Amino acid sequence: MGDLHKIGLKAVRYKVSPGACTIIFLLLIFVFPITTNAQYSKRIKPKKFEWTRNWGVNLNMGTTSFFGDVSLYDDDYADKLKKESSVGYGIIISRRINPLINLELQFLKGGLKGKNSKSKFEAEIFEYTFNITLNVVNLLLPDNHGHFFLYPKMGLGQFRFSSRLTYKDPEKNDRIVDTGVPEFVFLLGAGAYYAISPSFNFTTEINGRMTNNDQIDGTKNKKDKDYYSYMSIGITYNINNAKQQYRTIKRTPLIRKY
Repeated sequence: MGDLHKIGLKAVRYKVSPGACTIIFLLLIFVFPITTNAQYSKRIKPKKFEWTRNWGVNLNMGTTSFFGDVSLYDDDYADKLKKESSVGYGIIISRRINPLINLELQFLKGGLKGKNSKSKFEAEIFEYTFNITLNVVNLLLPDNHGHFFLYPKMGLGQFRFSSRLTYKDPEKNDRIVDTGVPEFVFLLGAGAYYAISPSFNFTTEINGRMTNNDQIDGTKNKKDKDYYSYMSIGITYNINNAKQQYRTIKRTPLIRKY
């Protein structure tokens, strides 16, 4: 999981403009669901679209980690978790569009902290993002009967934070930074879920956030923006989930489509 975290965060830390992120996200939100719906309509008999079906509510909790100027353990994941991570928690409201695509509205609240040779900081963050996920198992194995699924995740949203930077030099005053207004955040990551039953899923995710701000830690660097990640576990309750047709099999497989 540590290596996956590093790979995912490096992907997020590429210098991508907010405009490019917005265009990519909108294409995924509007174009990809239409394409996949057309693909599945050829395989199965089209059904009347019902907005009351296939909703889900996920409660999650985990660790939030900061990557920026006031940070010593960006390349050491074990120490990052021990010394530069805080508790985060959130809720996700989702709607399954088809067996491949899931749309989400996600809320996250958590803390960030870090330190270097001259100072340390602590911050509180609150964010909301609109996300899209792609079920890789259903994409590669359309006729599977599975319990376990993997998915990449991409999102776009806004966040607010308030932070306090404390210097080791007693003659320097603390620096307090507050966004005042929401700012842009781009989400990229991956997750997995295990379908315990048609009503409940166990989930785990790890996502990096690229922000349009360089003062979360109270300092400013003209070269790079600040980043943070959220690694979590959670439980999803599926509301009014559409009934599925399953083939009769002798063994209960590892993968089942819920």
